[in-house]
Amino acid sequence: MNDANLLQYYLNMREPEAYQWNLSAQSLYLELETRDFFARHFEAFEGIKACNIGVGVGEWDDYLGYRLHGFGKLTSVDIDPDICGLFGYRQAREGHPNPSTVVCGDFVTCDLPAGEFDLVTMIGSALNEIGVIGGTFEKIGEILKPGGALMYMDFDQDDRKDNLLDLLPQWHMETEKVETYDRFSNIRFFIMKIRKAK
Repeated sequence: MNDANLLQYYLNMREPEAYQWNLSAQSLYLELETRDFFARHFEAFEGIKACNIGVGVGEWDDYLGYRLHGFGKLTSVDIDPDICGLFGYRQAREGHPNPSTVVCGDFVTCDLPAGEFDLVTMIGSALNEIGVIGGTFEKIGEILKPGGALMYMDFDQDDRKDNLLDLLPQWHMETEKVETYDRFSNIRFFIMKIRKAK
């Protein structure tokens, strides 16, 4: 990765379709509610270890890194080597004060230590892109410490939320909080705080 790749990344954020979405009320609403949910339901503490599944453009990871700054570290996992390389380079070039440790690989099969993380987050299309609901939540259960928490945000589709609520006990997890958001008919989503049993 180099500055030319980074410049192209910034320019891609301003392409007509992406820029129109990035400036829309719906996009801001999605970001606001997701960050607000996190701020209301999760506390950073000394030594916290967090993992985010799916980097995408990396803004969520940037936000988490800032929220954990002075407390703990974030590991960011994505299967796409270009995304991982550019994200790590961008955070270094921009001087992020608490950059992620980037793991490039399939979340379900990558080597992450069992019982390592106090917090796991997965937002947006990450679960759809992984494509394996059972394997994904089983892996989350493996890497979470007993009593650790998952923040899961997804778009309201195909009764996924209700199905997940029924399945969580088999992975020794329970729901602490569920909020649904439907201010815009074309962007309905839900956010869950899920706790692994102690």
